[in-house]
Amino acid sequence: MIRRIDPVGRIAYGVLCIDGMAALAFPLLVVVGPTAGLVIAINGDGSKGLAVWLLSWACAVFAAGLFFALFYTMWPLASDWVTEWGGYALGFAIAAVGLAIMAVLVFLVPMPLYLAVILPLAATFAAGFLVAGRLAGLGSPAAQPHYPAKAIRRR
Repeated sequence: MIRRIDPVGRIAYGVLCIDGMAALAFPLLVVVGPTAGLVIAINGDGSKGLAVWLLSWACAVFAAGLFFALFYTMWPLASDWVTEWGGYALGFAIAAVGLAIMAVLVFLVPMPLYLAVILPLAATFAAGFLVAGRLAGLGSPAAQPHYPAKAIRRR
């Protein structure tokens, strides 16, 4: 286990978990949004179906822009262990859970939309910040214990 990751690396990993939410949301918005818009339009409400279709594409473009903006600003600040498969897997797992919670809060729980968006984003960031270095990157050279070289006696 990596004992210490600097705070900037932890913040970067937390933001990269949010970035993973955007990466996972993009294909969902591209596929589900137009399909839902088409179903709504077929059921007789063409203007609402068109609005759902257009808004889903707008949200998908926003998610893609957010992904690239966060990725290119935070990736250089992340620690080296993030580049291992465990860092990716853990980040996308945290992102998937955050995105699922956001979907439940937006569509099923009667709460203001801004809270339904902000709470999962904050929880995803906090989870990424807190687990950075705890579970992922176990095989990295930084995680291996460092033993000082033994002195060689000369004769």
